Amino acid sequence: MATTPVAEDDGPRASTSPTSKHRTVGQRVNAVVASVLVLAILVAAGFAAIALVRGTWMLTPVLSGSMRPGLAVGGVAISERVPVDDLAVRDVIVFRRPDDPSEQVVHRIVRIRKSSTGQLLINTQGDANTVRDPWTLTIQGSEAYRVRWSIPLLGYIAIAFQNHRGIALLVAGVVLIVIAASMVFSPRRRERRHQRRRRNRRKQGRGELLRADETPDTPAPPDVANGDTTDGREGTAA
Repeated sequence: MATTPVAEDDGPRASTSPTSKHRTVGQRVNAVVASVLVLAILVAAGFAAIALVRGTWMLTPVLSGSMRPGLAVGGVAISERVPVDDLAVRDVIVFRRPDDPSEQVVHRIVRIRKSSTGQLLINTQGDANTVRDPWTLTIQGSEAYRVRWSIPLLGYIAIAFQNHRGIALLVAGVVLIVIAASMVFSPRRRERRHQRRRRNRRKQGRGELLRADETPDTPAPPDVANGDTTDGREGTAA
């Protein structure tokens, strides 16, 4: 009689294999790390946005080459609001031109003195210029913007941000949320796909086993060479 091979069901061992466990743990660790990083980025971006809206920091596009090589055209100067009394020679400040208040200037302080009334009188000059600016600056109020950092190639983006702060913050927030969601949920989707594939393979293996068990045994053919024509029954001598 024919024997039917028995297929082994390796589903439980596959689901609990060390490789699968290590993969799952690694994916969870990656998801946690990605979530923490995205959360830190969101918090930093939120604080930066609040500081820009409140005026603690300011972005100023660099539209001329008067401050080369430190501030290149097309970059952006990031300045911090500080008390006027903290200003010193060699500081780079952002101010409005006395002869054209609609234009902002980013130049370096080359001289500071006080008037007879105690008001600060400031002379400025661009690093790439050979002469001082043709004005003496008197800052209105008790605070001024001192440049702390500069980022190249972001000047025109800064202009758009300054003109449309609300829209820019909304778009930036949506983009960050989408990035955070994709980083957090992508590993989970991949793990679910792997689990579905493993379940499908186990189901296919069990289906093949059931089909093999249901196959009927085929009787052996008669041995014609030995004169056996009775389908396995012994013949009677004449």
